Amino acid sequence: MNTDTARVVKKIGETRDITSLFIDGYGEAFGKRRAGQFLTLKLLRDGAWSRPHPFTISCAPEDPLLRVTIKKLGEFTSMIPDLEEGAPVIVSGPYGLFCKDIDAHKDIVMIAGGVGITPFLSVLRHFRNIHADNRVLLLWSNRSMEDAFAVEELAEMSREMPLRVVHNLSRETEASALSGYAKQAYPQVYYEPGRCSRDLIRKYLPAAGPAMFLCGPPPMQDYVLGEIAALDMDPGIVQKESFTWKASG
Repeated sequence: MNTDTARVVKKIGETRDITSLFIDGYGEAFGKRRAGQFLTLKLLRDGAWSRPHPFTISCAPEDPLLRVTIKKLGEFTSMIPDLEEGAPVIVSGPYGLFCKDIDAHKDIVMIAGGVGITPFLSVLRHFRNIHADNRVLLLWSNRSMEDAFAVEELAEMSREMPLRVVHNLSRETEASALSGYAKQAYPQVYYEPGRCSRDLIRKYLPAAGPAMFLCGPPPMQDYVLGEIAALDMDPGIVQKESFTWKASG
């Protein structure tokens, strides 16, 4: 296992409850990471190191700083926005096989729920950096656009690479109006109300059988897999992200 004492060199508030940390001082193993992998993070609290917690690395493998994008959900993650630049952290990894060999697929569908976008951001940032020609459909479910982040970056990506972005907004009744407003500047960015239903998936799914990847909260994953099955597709073809790593001790 690779474990390194590193430091936070920058942080960005992505939304009201999501923060990105940029980490430097990591070891050689992270230089060999793949897009979509994760690390474990320990924070120093009251003079002692916390238990490790897993987070996806949201930057591209070739980026010089590690980046993790974390939603405030509990006691540990609530500490993230208050970290000061220069704060020491312990990172271990990289771990995980999600998105392994994703670049081997010509047509790719990514379905994300909330902060489950992070492994796909890593892949898309990698694809942009290497000028990949993989055709990608990103279906990203959030309650509203206030919960989304990296929105402008994704929109610009849709003009730089073969990428369609569908913002699926469960609490935005005016999603179609958003689509019309943005269409001239970003013709490959769409806005759809409601949940990630079979009708929505059918509307945007490429005709040729794409490789499908899913990351999000378990209830969202269960719902999407049920909708995929309702399209007479085998949900077993969908590669899902779920952390299997467990802390010891």
